Amino acid sequence: MTMSSEIYATTLARLLDDTIGVLPAVTLPASEAVGWRLASDLVTQHPSPSFDNSQMDGYGIGYANLAGGRFRVGPDVPAGTEPTEVYHYGVNGYGHDTAVPIMTGAKIPDDVVAIVPVEEADPAKFVEMGDYVQLPPVEVGRFIRKTGCDMKAGVLVAPEGTGIDAALVATAASQGMTQFHVRARPRIAVIAGGDEIVEGNRPVAAKVFDANTPLVLGLARTHGLQIVATGTTTDDVNDFRNVVDQIIRDHKPDLIITSGGISEGKYEVVRQLLQRLDTAWVGSIEQQPGGPQGYGIYGSTPIVAVPGNPVSTMVSMRTLVLPALWQTFKSGYQPVSIQARINGAVTGIRGKTQYRRAVVGFHDGQLIAQIQGAAGSHLLAQAVGANALVEIPPLARIQPGEAITAHLFADTRWDAKVDPTPGGTPSQSPCYETERRSAEKSAMVIVASTRAAAGVYSDDAGPHLVEWLHSKNYATPQALVVADHDLEATMERLVAGEYGPLPDVLITSGGTGVSPTDQTVEVIGEYLDQDMPNVMTSVLLEGIKNTPHAALSRGIAGIMGETFVATLPGSTGGVADGIAVLDELIDHIVDQVRGKDHKH
Repeated sequence: MTMSSEIYATTLARLLDDTIGVLPAVTLPASEAVGWRLASDLVTQHPSPSFDNSQMDGYGIGYANLAGGRFRVGPDVPAGTEPTEVYHYGVNGYGHDTAVPIMTGAKIPDDVVAIVPVEEADPAKFVEMGDYVQLPPVEVGRFIRKTGCDMKAGVLVAPEGTGIDAALVATAASQGMTQFHVRARPRIAVIAGGDEIVEGNRPVAAKVFDANTPLVLGLARTHGLQIVATGTTTDDVNDFRNVVDQIIRDHKPDLIITSGGISEGKYEVVRQLLQRLDTAWVGSIEQQPGGPQGYGIYGSTPIVAVPGNPVSTMVSMRTLVLPALWQTFKSGYQPVSIQARINGAVTGIRGKTQYRRAVVGFHDGQLIAQIQGAAGSHLLAQAVGANALVEIPPLARIQPGEAITAHLFADTRWDAKVDPTPGGTPSQSPCYETERRSAEKSAMVIVASTRAAAGVYSDDAGPHLVEWLHSKNYATPQALVVADHDLEATMERLVAGEYGPLPDVLITSGGTGVSPTDQTVEVIGEYLDQDMPNVMTSVLLEGIKNTPHAALSRGIAGIMGETFVATLPGSTGGVADGIAVLDELIDHIVDQVRGKDHKH
């Protein structure tokens, strides 16, 4: 059974709602509340400002002096001073021609009805008390902030559920509030590991350091989640159960998130434990990376399991776990998705929505998404600097400049450098070595043969094709030999960018017959944007010259994005027939696809 990412995230939310339910409100000091959400409406207790005050440094004057003139300067009224302490009998009691030196934020004396900024006075400065100053005419109320002009008492400042930010903290502080009632966050424990994990910081042969726990902790910090415990386990299911029991006993988490141990391997301890629970599901969802997923209820504690490759963990958290937590508890930050223009061509894989790491930024006022790194779920370093995941629907052909959905991380910044459209291509994975000669054109050969992949016999067709492509000056790595049933996954990885940018030419060998295991034509046919049946007709006619068995081939040819694809038979004779035809056509086809002029 498979599910879409959206349905699975909703399923997780329902699980969390059924097992955890409504979380209680908690009280936090204002200094710790930023990033949390209000558990109740925030209502003003006092008007703001709570008294009439000066908006400027200047001279305050009464009704009798609005027409301007020469005035005698009275005592200063600094901010924080009660005016009656300075002017015991009011300003008019000091003299009807008085100008009051008053500072920004100071309470307005009773007799003052307007403020003249000091820079408009003559001289344009504060003079000594008893000296005279010339002031221009002014209207009533100028530069006086009236009581309650920002907020009146008893009005709503922010409703329940509002995220607390610096402005809200400051507003509450202006009301004398030092605490907030906030929505509690679910208490989450994280368990990762397996026998391959080494503790400490010293490398050990055949083991790796735990990157997933720091990854989830980092996402928790930036997305407003509360992690109360972490743990590691071995590949023994009893050890895993003991770790779970201890964390529940010591920390009482609302939710446990596990990373790894959920795939189809022999030592998948999370899968083994979940499959023993009464309420559980383990399977695959229609996304890449992060296909294997699972959940269950251990006692009364829900467990959500994500796969262990680091990028799979990251994608699963962003596309599944974070949306589920938001949907259930409004916990942390609401996941945000936007539309951006992609600056390079991308092709979707069959049957799955693919999520690629990307940098989203502005270029000349346009919001651009730029694929970062190859698609491999183990290529963690290529995620550094990515601020979003772009969503590529199954078998989509998205061209430069077209809109694409980008799922932002909560700490996304907008100062990332991106290339304009069109331009920008996924960088090539260093985990796949390719031979780059001086040629500007590239090619790839895939041999679909279950027996050759198993080592039953040595493949000769692939090397023959590679040698021919080299002679045509196409940079071509050694042929990739895969079992027939692995061709579909290989094509998914190819179009996902795991082998680098798509080549100009892709030649397959094998799997074009009528055997039950032959599926090359079906797999490749899903990816072709344009069919070129006459190419394969020419190969057929060439082959019939040598053997009538050539008529049994179901080979196809066509264009996949900007790549010419041809599926040749698996025999060396069938490959030779294909080469004989393609030798005269291949350069011409590639030039046409590239939009170049051609000689014939």
